[in-house]
Amino acid sequence: MIQAQAFGHKDNKIKHFVLSNKNGVCAKITNYGAILTSLTLPIKSGDREIVLGFDSLEEYQSENYLRDYPYFGAIIGRYANRINQGKLTIDGQEIQLPTNHGQHHLHGGYSGFDKRTWDAEIIDDSKLRLSLLSKDGDENFPGNMKITVIYELNDKNELTIYYSATCDKTSPINLTSHTYFNFTGGEENILNHELQIDSDYILENNTELIPTGKYLEVDNTAFDFRAQKKISQDIEAVENYDNCFVLKTKGKTLRKVAKVHEEQSNISMEVSTDFPGLQLYTGKYINIEGNNKFGPFSGLALETQGYPDAPNQDNFSHGLIHPGEVYKHQTHYKFHF
Repeated sequence: MIQAQAFGHKDNKIKHFVLSNKNGVCAKITNYGAILTSLTLPIKSGDREIVLGFDSLEEYQSENYLRDYPYFGAIIGRYANRINQGKLTIDGQEIQLPTNHGQHHLHGGYSGFDKRTWDAEIIDDSKLRLSLLSKDGDENFPGNMKITVIYELNDKNELTIYYSATCDKTSPINLTSHTYFNFTGGEENILNHELQIDSDYILENNTELIPTGKYLEVDNTAFDFRAQKKISQDIEAVENYDNCFVLKTKGKTLRKVAKVHEEQSNISMEVSTDFPGLQLYTGKYINIEGNNKFGPFSGLALETQGYPDAPNQDNFSHGLIHPGEVYKHQTHYKFHF
């Protein structure tokens, strides 16, 4: 079942959509930024909030939140993650994108898809379609890009996000959901969550988190999550995880790539996707002034996506969409509680 509610006091185009299944799982999504604002599971002690988010549009637009902006729950585009110095070349023409993160481009620029009002349509009792037109020159990206995101919540306690896009010019593209999970309901940080990622390699980064183009084996490193372990186990060696794991997905086949478990609540989440990469971010730098609820390590982001800076890396085969092509991916979250 899906219900539409008002979300913004001043803009009646912005709505809050409540998706619920027969088991009592409830997902709340707003067409502002296509944000997953809430996801609750009916565990024995009561409804448990498991994602980081706010109850009002005003909080998402507040100066305190945007100052050290963590992108809670938003759909990111046109290009999630980083592009080196905001520069890339398409058909011999150099394009300069906004450098909104130091000297680099991050998450679509100053006004990415996370700050747009999407068109919303309830498809049926379980699916919500959100659509957006990003016009030619938007944040200096080329081409008119049409993007569709569908959220589906079924009675098997599975939340799926379907992504699709077309563009009339060759353009960079990398869409993702920037949802942060915390299965303790915010009572504790995520360091005691157990994580497993089916990946033998991460992308090597320079000191500014820009890929070098090389792959690093995770064997005998802090990045080895092939066997489930607590996030805290090796985090002192890296201080914070903010790395892209190379997944074993091929083609458009949905494949289980990760699992998260929290012992006290006994909540588990399995992540399946056809994206080639998974950006693990453990949230050390979450900092919202005046808000004690959200701080360092308060949420765990598992961003299924393409590789960062792919248009500038010869051995990364994705990162661009061409006229006549359809960009199409999905990510599937299955919950056990």
